[in-house]
Amino acid sequence: MKFIVSRTRVPLWSKEKPCDEAVEEELTPLDYRMVSSLEEAKKKIWFKDWWEGGVNHREENGMIVCEKKQKEKNWVIEIKSLEDLLKFQEKYGEIMLLDSPPYKEVKKEIRILRAK
Repeated sequence: MKFIVSRTRVPLWSKEKPCDEAVEEELTPLDYRMVSSLEEAKKKIWFKDWWEGGVNHREENGMIVCEKKQKEKNWVIEIKSLEDLLKFQEKYGEIMLLDSPPYKEVKKEIRILRAK
């Protein structure tokens, strides 16, 4: 499973690599809007920009969503097992698992709170 990885003392937009295992990847942001249907969205002032800026427009969980055309770079690691996660925590100290900002490829984030 892929995770965005960050450190609490370093902003997400920082170019500094948060850990040895991190690789920089281009991720696809998901743009959710709080309307229940595409028909309802067509009446909104933001609809044209939202439509033109994304692909794969759809209704999902009572909202609408699209995949943005413009990618964002983020630091990502792959953890394949609970054992790998525990080894990562042993190496880097206290960590926190979070829901990540909405991306197509990554749903979770590991934040390194305090390095050993």
